[in-house]
Parts: sequence; structure tokens; C-alpha cells
Amino acid sequence: ALPVTLSLAIGALILWLAIGMTLGVVAARFKGKWPDTASSVFVLLATSLPTFVTGLALLIWVTIKWKIVPLSLSGYVSIFNNPYGFFQYFILPWITLAIAYAAIYTRFTRAAVLETLGEDYIRTARAKGVNEKMVLRKHTLRAILAPIVTLAGLDFAGLIGGAIITETIFNLPGLGRLTLRSVYEFDLPVVVATTILAATVVIVMNLIVDMLYAVLDPRVRID
Repeated sequence: ALPVTLSLAIGALILWLAIGMTLGVVAARFKGKWPDTASSVFVLLATSLPTFVTGLALLIWVTIKWKIVPLSLSGYVSIFNNPYGFFQYFILPWITLAIAYAAIYTRFTRAAVLETLGEDYIRTARAKGVNEKMVLRKHTLRAILAPIVTLAGLDFAGLIGGAIITETIFNLPGLGRLTLRSVYEFDLPVVVATTILAATVVIVMNLIVDMLYAVLDPRVRID
């Protein structure tokens, strides 16, 4: 079950970071204009829709009605053995989780970018003649990465603990379904094992996030 949940969590993490940070930066860059309004609408809709609604809608329309993504009946396959089958198997679960989490990251990134753009060192960089793209890429984005990495690490660890709803909708034999089935069957060793594994992932992700601070923030060093 672990490779299935890891594949689900890593793919969804990459997707929601790409969507959320992009929309957040664009919304902050064009504050008060139509991109900002469009991102706010996306955040409102994505926050309001629970994952079981989004997942079922994608399954019904994208797979059954429109047949854009064929229904994978072969089950989980490794990306090293069959990359096409792997992506076909996970693309809809990734999108389901990415929509839910991207809304949070869009709102968080927008607020962080706007706050950072008001700092004194940003005004100093602009006064020195640094162009706006360099200010955004080199100074602003690097400053907001630390809190985003912290949030992403905790969310990723939470998914490893079990994205039960998404795994159930798409029939993924991951840790969430395994834990739920073990609870129903009173299989105590499996419940304890999955709980210990989830706790270990939380600890490891916190350690990785703390170490990444030294890379992202020059003021932080590992002693």
C-alpha cells in the first residue's frame, strides 16, 4: 500500500504547488485586476467543494461521459515498468487533491507576495534600478519559500497518513484504505503499523523542512 500512497502524495504535491504558487503570484502581481478576481473565484469554488464531490465529478464526466481519460482497470503499476499506465492511473486522483490544496496555496502565496513586496529591501532594490521580474524572482519568491515549504511538508505528511476519501473514490489500494479496512476487521497490528508509519513520516518531513531552511534562507545555517 505504501508505494500507492507515496505516488499519490508526491504527484498531488507537485501539481498543487505548481498551480497554487502560480495563481498566487499572478494574483498578487495584478492585484485588483481580472487575474486577481479569477483566482479568488477559483479559491472560493475549490475551498467549497469537498474532495468526494470533485473526485466523483471528475470520474463521471472526464472518464465516463467525455472519455478523455480511460478508466484504468489494470490496477497500480510502477512508473518504471509502465509510465503511461502509471500516469493514467493517478492523473484524476492527483487533480482531485491538487484542486483542494491549490486553493489554500493560492491564497497563502498571494498574501505572502503582497506582504513581501511592501518590505524595505524590495523598495531599495527597485530604487537601485532592478527590473520587476528580477525583484519578483530573486527577492520576493525566495523570501516566501520558507513558509510555503513548511506548509507543504505538513500537508504531504498528512497525505501519507492516508487520503482515505480520494483512495476510496478511485479504488486506490493505499494506506488510507488499508487502515480503514483494518479498523473494520479489528486487525490491530496493521492499525498500529500504519499509525507508527504516519507518525514517522511527520517527524521526517519536519526534519527535512528544517534542513531546507538553510538552503532557502541565507540567515539560517545548520550548526
